[in-house]
Amino acid sequence: MLPVDVIPAVRTALNTMGDNPGDLGPQPLMAELWTAAKRWRIADTMVALIAEELLSEDANATPRALLTRFLHRWDHMDASWADKTKPNTHERRQRIYKLLEVTDEFRTKCDRLIPARVEVEEPTVIADQHEEWYSEARKGQHGFYWNAYTRYLREENHWAEPSIIDLDRATDLVVERLSDPERRELYQTKGLVVGYVQSGKTANFTAVIAKAADAGYRLIIVLAGTLDILREQTQRRLDKELIGRELLSSRPEGSLEHDYAGDAEWGQFIRHGGRPSELGAFDWQRLTGAKEDYRSLRRGIDALEFVGRVLGRRYNDPANLHSSTARLIVVKKNPAVLKKLAKDLGALRGRLDEVPALIIDDESDQASVNTVKPGSDKERTATSREICGLLKTLKRAQYIGYTATPFANVFINPDDAEDLFPKDYIIPLGRPGGYMGVRDFHDLDGEKPEGFASKEKAFVRGVEGEDVADDNLLRAIDAFVLAGALKLYRQRQQPELRFKHHTMLVHRSHQMVDHADDADLVRSIYENAGYRGGAGLVRLKRLYVEDFEPVHDSQEPSLPFPQAFGELEPFIGECLQKIGSQPVGVVNGDVANRDQTPNFDKDRVWRILVGGTKLSRGYTVEGLTISYYRRRAGNADTLMQMGRWFGFRRGYRDLVRLFIGRAEPDGKRTVDLYEAFESICRDEEQFRAQLKRYSKQAHPRVLPRHVPPLVPSHMLMPTARNKMYNAQLVSQNFGGDLVERTMIPRNGSPALAANRELVSSLLDRFPPSRTTLALSFDGKQAETTALTCLVEHGEMLGVLQDYQWTKPGVLSPVIEFLQGGLGNPGIRDWLFFAPQVSDDNASARWSAGAVDFNVVYRARIDDSDRIKAFTEPRHRKFAEMIAGLRVGEPLNAATEKLVSPGRAVFLFYPCVDVERQTDETKSEKASRDIIMGFALLLPANSLSVQMAFKVRDESQQDAVVVDLTTDGAQPKRQRKV
Repeated sequence: MLPVDVIPAVRTALNTMGDNPGDLGPQPLMAELWTAAKRWRIADTMVALIAEELLSEDANATPRALLTRFLHRWDHMDASWADKTKPNTHERRQRIYKLLEVTDEFRTKCDRLIPARVEVEEPTVIADQHEEWYSEARKGQHGFYWNAYTRYLREENHWAEPSIIDLDRATDLVVERLSDPERRELYQTKGLVVGYVQSGKTANFTAVIAKAADAGYRLIIVLAGTLDILREQTQRRLDKELIGRELLSSRPEGSLEHDYAGDAEWGQFIRHGGRPSELGAFDWQRLTGAKEDYRSLRRGIDALEFVGRVLGRRYNDPANLHSSTARLIVVKKNPAVLKKLAKDLGALRGRLDEVPALIIDDESDQASVNTVKPGSDKERTATSREICGLLKTLKRAQYIGYTATPFANVFINPDDAEDLFPKDYIIPLGRPGGYMGVRDFHDLDGEKPEGFASKEKAFVRGVEGEDVADDNLLRAIDAFVLAGALKLYRQRQQPELRFKHHTMLVHRSHQMVDHADDADLVRSIYENAGYRGGAGLVRLKRLYVEDFEPVHDSQEPSLPFPQAFGELEPFIGECLQKIGSQPVGVVNGDVANRDQTPNFDKDRVWRILVGGTKLSRGYTVEGLTISYYRRRAGNADTLMQMGRWFGFRRGYRDLVRLFIGRAEPDGKRTVDLYEAFESICRDEEQFRAQLKRYSKQAHPRVLPRHVPPLVPSHMLMPTARNKMYNAQLVSQNFGGDLVERTMIPRNGSPALAANRELVSSLLDRFPPSRTTLALSFDGKQAETTALTCLVEHGEMLGVLQDYQWTKPGVLSPVIEFLQGGLGNPGIRDWLFFAPQVSDDNASARWSAGAVDFNVVYRARIDDSDRIKAFTEPRHRKFAEMIAGLRVGEPLNAATEKLVSPGRAVFLFYPCVDVERQTDETKSEKASRDIIMGFALLLPANSLSVQMAFKVRDESQQDAVVVDLTTDGAQPKRQRKV
C-alpha cells in the first residue's frame, strides 16, 4: 500500500486531464505522474509504485478508485478527443488507452479490473424538440449543489462511479426539458419519469432538484406520498443529502432548522464547508421539517416572499435569481395541506408568475390522478384538484411525475389530459446496475434453465395451504434467520460489506384488522422455532444444505460462504441477538402502531415487518431479504407496486427469497400470484422495449400524446363518454417481432366455434404433414415433431382478419401492417407450424386437414380474459430461426428446407382453458371448448417508417384529447411516424 502522502500526486495527475467534456481528456499517463510527483516532492522511485497501485487488486485502494472514476467518465462522455468513437464501447476504451500511452500489459490488466461498460442501458426519451438552454457551460457555472451531491454519493454513500455517471446522464435528460428559469416568456412543462419498483427514484429526483435549483429554480415543492412516514422519509433524505449541516444547524427563531440536533447520524449529513451563500452559491429555507408538514404561515408569510435584490428587474432576471434563497416544501399528498399552501401562495405580494417553481410528484399514479370514473357527474378527486390548482397558481411551475408503473393513470385517463398528462416528455429510466428486479425472479428469456440456475428455482418458494404448515411461514422465518447469520459471516470475512438492516416482510392482507393477528402468528412461530438448539438448528442445517448453499454456488459464487454449516453456528446466535426480544413489528396506518414503524435512517433494524398498504406504496423496506406474500391485488399497477422484494441487494443477492402464494383462494377458483405478477411484468418489459424502439425515430418523432394507444389494450381504463384521445394507432412496423395476443373469449362463446371453423377451413385448403425438426442453437441441440404446411400470404391475412377476440381490434395494427399500411412488409409466404406437445395423460385431440393435433392445456391469468401464453420457448427458437430472427443451425434436411427469406411463421396451439378448480378432473378439462391459440413470428424488413397514427380531429392535430361532441372529432388523417 502506498503512503497516504503520495495520494495528492495521483489526484493532481488525473485532475490535470479532467473528466468533463471541455477538459483536456486522457494524456500520457506516466508523463503526468512524473510531473505531479515533482510538484509534490515525491521521490522518483515512488512513481513506478504509484503506477502499479492504479491497478491494485484491491478495489478499495484510493489510486485504483480514482482511475476507475476517470476511466468510466471518459468511457461515457462526448468530447472532441474521443475521435467519434461511441460512448461505452471497446473502441472508446482503446482510444483512451492510446491517448494515455499505456503498455499492452496495462491494457490487459485494466480490462480485467476496470472493464468498459459496453451494455449500459440508457434511459428512453419520448419527447418533442426542446429549448437548448441547459448547456455544459451553464451547468459548470451554476453547479454547487449537484457537485456537493455527487461528492456525498461517492464518499458517504459509497456509490460506484458508473452509478453516478448514469444518474448524471438520466437527470440531465429531465432538467434540460424544463423551461429555462431565466426565460422571459411563461412556459409550463409536464413530464413523467418512469423508474423501476425500489430502484432509486428518490436519488433521481434529489439530483433533479439539485440541478434545477443550481440552474435557478427557487420554489421546490415535493409531493411525497400519502402517508406521514413517506413524507418524513423524503424530508430527511433531502435534508441529509442536499440541504446540509450548515443550514440545518443554524437556528433562527421560529424556524424548523433544528430537527436533527439529537440525530444519531448527524455526522453523516452532508457538509458544504460553510454557508453556501458565503461560498458563492445560495441558501435554502425549509418550510417543512422532519416531523412538521406544511402549516399556514399567517404572520410569517414573508418566508414565502420572493423579492429580488435589484429593484426594477423581474425576479427571474439572472441578477436577482442566482443570489436568491431557494424554498423547499415537502408535503404529504393531502388536500387540506395542499389547500393551506395554495392559500398562502395566493396571499403573496410579489409576482408569482416570475418565480421559477418545480413540483416533484412522487408516486404520481397514487392520489394525484383523478380517480372519479370517466363519464361520472362527480367532481374530480380532492387531491388531484389541489395539485392542478397549484399548477394554475404557479404559472412558471414545471411538473414532474415519478412512478414505477408505466401504465400509470397519468397518461391513460383522458379526463386528466389537460392537467396532469405528461405532454412534454416521458422518460423511462434504464435498469440500474446492481438492481434486483423482475428478471431476477422470473425466467423471461427462452427456456427455464436447469436447477438453481433458474431464477424461479433459486429465489422463489411457492406457498400453498395454511400458513402454519412447515414449508410455509416457518420455513420463511428459518430463511430469515439463516440469511441474517450468513450476512454476519460475510461481514466478518469482508468488512466493507456492511449490513445495517436485515428485514423480512409479511404481507397477507391490506386490512389493518388482520395485521395484529398476523403479527401474533409470526411472533408465536418465531418464539417456538427452537433456534437456540435442537429442532431449530436441524432445520437450519437442512435449509443451508438443500437451499442456500446450492443457490449461492449457482448465483453468486464469488461472495464469501462457509465451507460447512458448523462455521455458521456462532453467527446464528449473533443474528438472534440482533433481532432481539421484539422480533415483529406492525407497519400500517393505525396510529396505535406508529411507534413500530422503523426509521431506517436513524435506527438499525433487524426485524420481521407485518403490514399492508404501507408496505406496498413508496415506503422503502431497507435490507429486505425474505418476503412472504399472499395478498391478492385487483389491478396491474397495484400488483406491480407490491414488488417490495425488488431493489438493490449488494452483498446478499443470493440470500433473497420470495415466498408467494401459488393457489390463493378466490371463490371457487384459486389464483397463482407468481404467474399473475409475471404476466404484468412481461407487459411492462414489452412496453418499455416498444418505447425504446420507437423513441429512436427522429423524423417525425413519437410524442407523449402518441403513447396511450401503445399501452396494451387490456390495461386501458374506460374512456369518458365525451372525450377520447386524439391519436389513434393505425399500424406499427412489426418486422422482427413475436406477436402473441391472449385475450380469448370464454368457454361456450360462439366466437370459439367460429375460430375453430376458420382454422379448420384453412387447413382443408392447405393440408399439413407431420415432420421432425432438429436444430442447434447457442451450443444446444433441440428436436421437435410438428405439423406444418406453407400458406399463401393473402390466405393467412384472411384468417387473421376474421379471427374473433374478446375485444374487437386486438390485431388491427398488425393487420394494417401486413396489408402494407407502412409499405411492403417483406413477407413472401407463411409457415403454419404446430408443435406436437406430447402428454401421456392427454385425452383431447382436435382434427383438421385430415390430421389429429395434440391439445395442450393453458390457464387463464387470475379471473381475466387473458391466457398467460400459448407458445413455449423451445418452439419459439425453431420459429425464430425459420423467420430469420435468430441464428441457428438446421440439423436435418426437413428443418433446412423450411428456412427461407421473407417467410413468416404462424405458431399454432390448439388448447383447452384450464380454470384452476380443486375438484376438476382431467377429463373435465378435456371436455372444454378447444381454443385456437397462436403467435406470429414476422421476418425483419427495411421499412424506414415505424408507426402510423390517425388524428380524430384534424383541426386539433397537437391536442392530447378531443371532445367527441364537436363536429370535427372524426378520424380523418393518417400520420406516419
